[in-house]
Amino acid sequence: MRSLARSGVVITSRGNPFIRDLRALLRSPHREADRVAVEGWRALAAAASAGARFEAVVYTPDAAGDARYAPLRRDLQALGAREVLVARDVFAAVAQVETPQGALGIARRPAPASPSELDRPDALLVVLDAVQDPGNVGAILRTAAAVGATGAVTVGGAADPFGAKALRASAGTAFRMPLLHAATAATAAEELRRRGVRLLVAAPRGGRLVAEASFDRPLAMIFGNEGAGADAAWWRAGAEAVRLPIADGVESLNVAAAAAILLYRAAGLS
Repeated sequence: MRSLARSGVVITSRGNPFIRDLRALLRSPHREADRVAVEGWRALAAAASAGARFEAVVYTPDAAGDARYAPLRRDLQALGAREVLVARDVFAAVAQVETPQGALGIARRPAPASPSELDRPDALLVVLDAVQDPGNVGAILRTAAAVGATGAVTVGGAADPFGAKALRASAGTAFRMPLLHAATAATAAEELRRRGVRLLVAAPRGGRLVAEASFDRPLAMIFGNEGAGADAAWWRAGAEAVRLPIADGVESLNVAAAAAILLYRAAGLS
């Protein structure tokens, strides 16, 4: 990103070099990008509490003057964030929500977690196998953090947990969760099996009902693509299926809803 505005100066032009660079970052997010955008007070607070490395936070003057968030602003500055003030119409050009709160941070993307996270004897891992909807990815990671899951693995074409919509859905908890990525389900399945991790696939039919299933650890709970389900590689690696009881005429639950129920059961919290 280009140099920031001087302290106290309000950027009033959408053509400002910093704003142009920021808009380019927001238009073309990808998993290899080294910076991510974090919008909204709650997501900023969650990211800050997780130790996210902020480079800058963009505020409207009204947001910067809101006394309720002065402690959070100080925390963000302590994490290295420079403050950039922009006019309301300029902020509207970079906002990612319909009703922006006037605060958007630029943070360094966290490094992938160490593979040693897979070796924990108490591992409860969440595997997102080509879950494509970023809202689902974010919601599942938020639940995973709530139940104390030890890490998460995205597979293949799964949505980026640090994409804007996914971060909003996770309320910033993606910064707190140890995250790994595997190019294919076959790679992930082999790696987990080699490390002695049990593989349990959420399935709409077949397998054991949740009340009859074992959630002994180390365990990987696998949630498949919204349409195609889990990759066949999991079954070839010896995965077991677990399902929720569903009334006649209903094909399946939304993957994030199913994950919430199963992860609470896997964590022994329900």
